[in-house]
Order: sequence, then C-alpha cells, then structure tokens
Amino acid sequence: MTVRGDELSKRTIVVIALAIIAASAFTIEGTYLILKTYVLDNPNDPLTRAGGLSPTQDPLKARGK
Repeated sequence: MTVRGDELSKRTIVVIALAIIAASAFTIEGTYLILKTYVLDNPNDPLTRAGGLSPTQDPLKARGK
C-alpha cells in the first residue's frame, strides 16, 4: 500500500500533525516527571541532604538573580 501526498486530505494531515504534537508533549512531560522524581530530587544525594549549593557556588545566586 502506497500513500501519496495527493491521496491525503487536509483534514488527515492536520490530524496527523496534531497527533505528532500531542505525542511529543506527552514524551516531554513524561521525561520531566521521571527526571524530577528519580534524578533531581534524590534524597540520598549528599548535595540534596546538605541543602544544595552554597551561595558562592550557585551560578544563579552569584549573579544576583
């Protein structure tokens, strides 16, 4: 079965594009959730237990932001 560009309606193309955008959004959000849960807020990390970086080591605090 071959699908040519002239065989697809505009509606089909829009539905496919929206499905790709939705799948991308779910992938990004899922990745963020997994990273936040298992990587960024790891309670066993010594830096997390110590309360994070000191103000002199934190690049955002060092610039005054």
